[in-house]
Amino acid sequence: MLDLMRLFGQVVEEQSFTVVARRLGISQPAVSNQMRALEEKLGVKLLYRKGKGFALTSEGEVVYRHAKHILEEWSELMREIGGSERLMNGKVHIGASHIPGEYLLPIYLASFRKMYPEIMFKLSIGDSLEMAEKVLAHEVDFAVVGAVFDTEKLASQFWLKDELECVVSCDHPGWNQNIDLNTLKEYPVIIRETGSGHRRAFEEALAERGLDLQDFNIALEVGSTEAVKNAVRAGLGYSFLSKHALEFCEKQGLVWTNVKDLYIERGFYLLTRRNKPLTLIADECYRFLVTQKPHGIIPK
Repeated sequence: MLDLMRLFGQVVEEQSFTVVARRLGISQPAVSNQMRALEEKLGVKLLYRKGKGFALTSEGEVVYRHAKHILEEWSELMREIGGSERLMNGKVHIGASHIPGEYLLPIYLASFRKMYPEIMFKLSIGDSLEMAEKVLAHEVDFAVVGAVFDTEKLASQFWLKDELECVVSCDHPGWNQNIDLNTLKEYPVIIRETGSGHRRAFEEALAERGLDLQDFNIALEVGSTEAVKNAVRAGLGYSFLSKHALEFCEKQGLVWTNVKDLYIERGFYLLTRRNKPLTLIADECYRFLVTQKPHGIIPK
């Protein structure tokens, strides 16, 4: 019965059978059948069609109000008796931009799964804007991105700091280890695609100095950090990369170089739908990530 009430609450909050079915990985008819089963158990009609959607009957409003209270009390009960781990199973679908998705989250999710081995994760990786859109479309539970998206429907919580620094191939001839920003404009540069938090941070840092990407010699625009690294390693040009992606850059055929008067800093943020509660397991995972801090990155 608790599962039926939980499903009913999700349908009401999302206002969509399709969205709930997608999130749970089941068919829309399966959700409809479960709602009918709940109505039969209670002996009342909970929903009725209204235009292209649906609305709650007066009985449905009463059931929804009590269902929320019952589920909240049940979760609190399980937490107090140390039984929340028995509820911690199922799937958490997380969206992530490239740096947190490829270099940070796998480590933290492994630690989290040691506490709750019944949980399965799905990790979708793309640029920050794409992940924000997935959060809005209910395609992921929450996301970790490299840009702020505080809107009417999205909420961002700061997670940790990132720094971008200039990298060049170890074999690059005559590269100055303490180069001037204006001199950089003469060399070919590799940049990330529009929509990435990485590119946004780079553009904002340039704008503060009265510069624009069009002032630079753009050789290549790519959609992933690994593609940037490979292009730099091949000698196609220099780029700016996250320190999280290059802990031992010399071993990867790359070297850091200092750019005078240019410091690029950004944050990684946990992104959720505003005023939309996460599932129990997604919320537990979110709270776990909030408490985690990376090693090896020292704030300036």
